[in-house]
Parts: sequence; C-alpha cells; structure tokens
Amino acid sequence: MTERTDWYRSNAEKCLPLAHRSNDTDSKIALLAMANAWLALAEQVSKKKETTSAPERPPRRIIPTPPDKPEGS
Repeated sequence: MTERTDWYRSNAEKCLPLAHRSNDTDSKIALLAMANAWLALAEQVSKKKETTSAPERPPRRIIPTPPDKPEGS
C-alpha cells in the first residue's frame, strides 16, 4: 500500500466512531457515505499501483450503505 492509500483508509476509519456516536440520522448517513468514499479512493489508488493483470472486480464495500431515510422523517 502507498502512503496515500493508508491516509484514505485512515480517514474512513475516523468516520465510523463519529457515525456511531451521532444521534442524528442524516449525520450518520453522511458519515457512512464519507467512509465509503474514502475507501473507494483507496481502492482506486491500489488498482493504479497494481502491475499484474488481474481480472477486474467491483470495489469492495466494507461499510454497509445505510437505507434511504423514510419520507416524512
């Protein structure tokens, strides 16, 4: 892994406790989305650094994406 990949993953990890502690549903959703975005960036950097021709696979989602907020909430 590169320094940049480590930094992206570290940022994703920092979002998780914030989301866990938040009492606001919108904030939780936003923080989990941010964590997923950081992980996607880390995955992109990792793929660029790969020199072998491995078959393409979809990016991993480590953190489940929360369901959409019900209407009227």
